Amino acid sequence: MRVAFLFLFLAAFPLHAAELELGIRHVAHWPMGNGAFEGGDVEIVTSRGFAATAEVFWTPRISTQLAGTFVNPAAFLHPAEVDLGTFGMDTYSLSARYHFTPSAKLCPFAGAGAAMVIFGDLEDRFGDDLEMTFDRESAFLVEGGLRYRVFDHVIVDAALSYMPLEAKRNHVRNDTALALPTIIAVDPLTLSVGAAWRF
Repeated sequence: MRVAFLFLFLAAFPLHAAELELGIRHVAHWPMGNGAFEGGDVEIVTSRGFAATAEVFWTPRISTQLAGTFVNPAAFLHPAEVDLGTFGMDTYSLSARYHFTPSAKLCPFAGAGAAMVIFGDLEDRFGDDLEMTFDRESAFLVEGGLRYRVFDHVIVDAALSYMPLEAKRNHVRNDTALALPTIIAVDPLTLSVGAAWRF
């Protein structure tokens, strides 16, 4: 997975790129995974964030996009009702996209690629009794969306992506009798809406 991600990353930045778009996006993030484990449940709350993108168009129909997406959803441990603060997720992804009607003002697209996710810590927000840290993870993603060309060099778009993603715990400090998970299924569904400028 990491070798494939590195190959795609290097392929996105040739010496003579065809056309480049830079974009900024508002993100809505829905964790779709089941957070239940033996002894409890971790709830990751729907949240918002932002993303920055760079997309290279090799042909009018084919492109690769590098994106950094940043969300910070709240997390809760049930049934003890412990506020775990926020579960930061920094996602760096690279996807290949196919654009179906590139000459039209409205153009649907579909894509797939790979992502690397860096998780923040989870800890008792109102105490100092427990803390969990998590490994860096990689995952595949699929996406689809619509682009609308406002002007020749200005595009607005909306995209929906999904990743099967688990957060694996690598360290725990627990001064309570509460059960804690070793793996949290996140499986995020992400909607992004924004604008891009073509150079």
